Amino acid sequence: MPQQITFVADEDLKNEAMKKAKSKGITLKAVLVLSLQAFVDGKIDLGISATKEPAVEEMHFDSSSIAEKSDKLAKLLK
Repeated sequence: MPQQITFVADEDLKNEAMKKAKSKGITLKAVLVLSLQAFVDGKIDLGISATKEPAVEEMHFDSSSIAEKSDKLAKLLK
């Protein structure tokens, strides 16, 4: 069953990727889905080293129990 994936990317990066995909005659969605499949199939191997800590978005939980546990975990990780 298809699932939606949502993430945040730099606007300029997204626009350049969309432009390049269009020039190749495909959609950005197709690029991303094909990339995911290639990664799973072992056709793409990534070596990533972070030069700076990525920005983390704030998370909100509907369950107060989960929110409390999340807050405790965040404090332990600081």
